[in-house]
Amino acid sequence: MTVRIDRVDGKRGFFRPGDEIVAIDSRRIEDQLDALFLTAGEGKARFTLRRRGRLISHTLTGAAFTREGVVFEAMRFIQCRSKCIFCFMDQMPTGMRPSLYEKDDDYRLSFLFGNFITLNDVREKDLARIIELRLSPLYVSVQAVQKRIRERLFGRPARRNILEDLRRLARAGIVFHAQIVLVPGVNDGAALRETVRQLAALHPACASIAVVPVGVTRHRTGLPPLRRVTVAESRALLDWAGRERDRLRRRTGGDCVLHLADEFYLATNRVLPSAGEYGDFPQLSNGVGSCRSFLMQLERDIERAKRRAGNPRCVTIATGVLGARFLRRYALPLIAERMPSLSIRLLVVRNRLLGPAVTVSGLLSGADIVRSARRDRAEGCLVIPPNAVNHEGRFIDDMNARDIERELGIPVVVAHSTFLENRVARMCRKGRAQ
Repeated sequence: MTVRIDRVDGKRGFFRPGDEIVAIDSRRIEDQLDALFLTAGEGKARFTLRRRGRLISHTLTGAAFTREGVVFEAMRFIQCRSKCIFCFMDQMPTGMRPSLYEKDDDYRLSFLFGNFITLNDVREKDLARIIELRLSPLYVSVQAVQKRIRERLFGRPARRNILEDLRRLARAGIVFHAQIVLVPGVNDGAALRETVRQLAALHPACASIAVVPVGVTRHRTGLPPLRRVTVAESRALLDWAGRERDRLRRRTGGDCVLHLADEFYLATNRVLPSAGEYGDFPQLSNGVGSCRSFLMQLERDIERAKRRAGNPRCVTIATGVLGARFLRRYALPLIAERMPSLSIRLLVVRNRLLGPAVTVSGLLSGADIVRSARRDRAEGCLVIPPNAVNHEGRFIDDMNARDIERELGIPVVVAHSTFLENRVARMCRKGRAQ
């Protein structure tokens, strides 16, 4: 295989757009990951390229290669072949942001970007490559360790033994973070306890275990019937997790391995864990510790805002139903105490696109925000939570902040962290979307 160079952003030198890297130091290139690893460091490397059908070679130092600013073509990811009964992508309506329909199960993307993978289709050569290249940490969707339950969850025969694969990686020093999407009546109860026990036994290679609730939208036509985790089940789960964490700490030397998604705490009005419980917050993208992390950043932004001139007097924050519960309990009292001159209004957006069971801010559509803002006659500056958009600033329905601003005629700003950061105050004063 070869890796094609898409463009060269730095100092013009040996490489040209369209070049295909065939080998580095006589080692054949399989994909972009090989190219990244074999060009790291300050030593010299000999590149063999195919340029316009002709093979050429040249030796460069790592520093020279970096200066050229080579950008490889986008990696072709390994598609997911499982048919998970809880797959959120299968519950999406048509016409959403295109990337929401792309299912990957690629160990390379897991290492590079923290994507969760099942390991259901990993080959022996893939495991060997993970170990050889030291692709650590990985993020693994375990869901359950029992073969029968895994087959039901993933909608396919289990041709690999997940525990054997994880043990092999652990013996090689590969660290991984595990995910369990909790599906009531399938992998909860005794199945959950056994899964957590087996994973925790692989600590420290298993650095964290996150239990997150299954998401259910109103677009489950033709899919297996599922239900959400109830409030009573959430309370029982939190009680068990508290006892289990204490037991695991005694085995791990104090490390907190087991974590529950913030949604469980908010749904039951339980107090959020302290920052120390999350360590270095390894599963923020999974909704684990994001509320506590937000509060930590908010306290820093409050202190900066108190020293800053020209703060807006009133800010309207768009949020989901669950986010509103969090803000009212934790954030708004903090602001009222430390910045009493600032008025915060909440625009609670109910998710009509995906259904009332979806209450998180990260799945709000631009159209639902516009609808709610018109209903509540939102005024002033409207701040959007950062998790509601992707890296391109797009909501799940492919709208962006400027689209909302045109619809409402008020300034709309997507926060990077909290609604009190310098950038939000600046953009609200300027009165335009960003």
